[in-house]
Amino acid sequence: MLSTADQFLHIIEVNPPAYPDMSHKQLGGKWDHVVITDNVFGTIRVSPFAFGARLAHDVPNMEATVVVSTRDRNILAIESEVRGALWNGVDSFLVVVGDSYPTVEHNSNHFEIVEHLLELQETIPAFEVGMPARFRRWHLQRRIDLGAQFFEVGPVIDPDSIEKQVRRLELGPDDPPIFLSVIPPFSDSWVDRVVDMGGIPVSDRLRDDLTALDRDGRRVYAWKRAGECSEVAEGLGLAGVVVMGLRYETAVGDGAASWHMERHGRG
Repeated sequence: MLSTADQFLHIIEVNPPAYPDMSHKQLGGKWDHVVITDNVFGTIRVSPFAFGARLAHDVPNMEATVVVSTRDRNILAIESEVRGALWNGVDSFLVVVGDSYPTVEHNSNHFEIVEHLLELQETIPAFEVGMPARFRRWHLQRRIDLGAQFFEVGPVIDPDSIEKQVRRLELGPDDPPIFLSVIPPFSDSWVDRVVDMGGIPVSDRLRDDLTALDRDGRRVYAWKRAGECSEVAEGLGLAGVVVMGLRYETAVGDGAASWHMERHGRG
């Protein structure tokens, strides 16, 4: 589980398929841990709870964290999904508000959901509950005080931007594990889109580098910079990175190969 990991973790975020299929098996041997999104941007997909359950059954040694979006669900619906996922071997949940773009209703309070799930641990103790946080100590501290057991911050694109942001968290030795979301910078337009959606702004150096490269060069460069993000995060004492923003075909194909090659290349 993310709250008890004893080594730096490399995690991939994936979207479930639009309809049931066997694509989850493609993750086997590519990644050890996945974060499964919950209908991002209001696009209806297979339940992340069901996707996580199939992983638990069909992909040996795969660890999964299911994103629980509270934007349009009540407590009973969420607890029912969590209980079903626990029954099927899923033991890690990241509670988020959900997308504000496009506009959707936010009928559930994510703090209330976290409180409820933490109380449920008194009856069913073998699972964990995490939350996202901003790069601000006050924001993180509110969630620590609530009782959340791990956190995800970001996303970042540029390794040069990480240290300043992490320092704002004022991390101490007793803080729960913090995981950094990392998005490879594949193009100028992709960087602009990520920043517009709340990603940390990038340096002029990164933009200049991207402008000078052709398409193939940009992909190699993007994975190199993403690998550097991981290296910086580990050096700053974070618990791991979550690689985001990839198509599923990329996550299980050349993306996985590029990420692991970059890691091994760094020793």
